[in-house]
Amino acid sequence: MVIWSTGEIVVFFAVIGMIIFKLWSVWHVSLKAGANREGRTIFLGLITGLTLFAITAKIYISHVLG
Repeated sequence: MVIWSTGEIVVFFAVIGMIIFKLWSVWHVSLKAGANREGRTIFLGLITGLTLFAITAKIYISHVLG
């Protein structure tokens, strides 16, 4: 089991907040730009996929090093 320090927990919640802001801002800009539904879906899918990959990699590395 991995035990996270207080600093890691704070950073984790900060990253979650940034991810939520990133997804909201992409959605908002795509609406203002008049992007079609397919374009928004593809772009959000790419950003979500890359974000999930980064979070999974962080958790895996933390687990292996812990």
